Amino acid sequence: MGEGMARGVVRALRKLVSYTLVVILCLPLAMGCYALWDSHMVYQRAEVDQWQPYKPTEPEPLSFWELQRINPEVRAWLSVYGTNIDYPVCQATPGDEDKYLTTNAKGEYSLSGALFMDTANAADFSGFSTIVYGHHMENDVMFGQITDFADKEFFDEHRYGNLFANDKNCGLEFFCFLDADAYDQEVFRHVFTGEGERKDYLALLHERARHWRDGVDVTESDRIVMLSTCATGSTNARAILVGKICNERFKNPFSKVPNFGTGVDVREGWFGIPYWCWLALLVLIALIATIVKTRMVKRTHG
Repeated sequence: MGEGMARGVVRALRKLVSYTLVVILCLPLAMGCYALWDSHMVYQRAEVDQWQPYKPTEPEPLSFWELQRINPEVRAWLSVYGTNIDYPVCQATPGDEDKYLTTNAKGEYSLSGALFMDTANAADFSGFSTIVYGHHMENDVMFGQITDFADKEFFDEHRYGNLFANDKNCGLEFFCFLDADAYDQEVFRHVFTGEGERKDYLALLHERARHWRDGVDVTESDRIVMLSTCATGSTNARAILVGKICNERFKNPFSKVPNFGTGVDVREGWFGIPYWCWLALLVLIALIATIVKTRMVKRTHG
């Protein structure tokens, strides 16, 4: 091998090493951008706006029925006034309890899942206690705001909601917030035989409650709904908001539903990719070009 050829091989190896280093340095940035984009896509799929076209309206909830045609396991629509909780509620068949942890209300795969009833509950909310589960997510989507009720002032200010089930609107009056373990069978109970057990259960909730709303007349003859989500503290920690199902509807005291989103419309962009991702990509390309140009200048003047 001649001396010129050897120098050529060395230069080629140096270039290969340089480009490899550039890729190694930029790879974490690219992976970080992708992770942020993927995270935002998860939240976007869980955003309330996506489901609003299916929200039942009066006098004929045609849009909600359309959602039920897409997915017959859609049972109801749940709203908590003054929060971002405004979603359809699903119920899987017994034996498939975890289905809606990763399936949305249209029956599609989604990491944000859907709000869903316990499979042991009556589909028409006719039982004494109905449990509804949902992911605790950032940006206040899904059941991300249930833990806000741990604050007494927030609990006091957010008293009402609405439940649309069996083609009928019912009012929700929230009277209790408590913390529990996911495996606490006393709290997460499904079967009640007689008024005595229901009365004892309400007494248990009152005893365990972090907040209890005085003045709400709830008895063993009523129907209640429990909204459960994950809470901080431990893997099995759960935050639960309990409401009474009422025949009368309550007026929403909040004139506008506040926007609890990120402040960035992640749906805007080119080819489904947000503008900020394209900007990050341009910065990455500019960084690579700058590094390559700097090394070429050094070789030219070296």
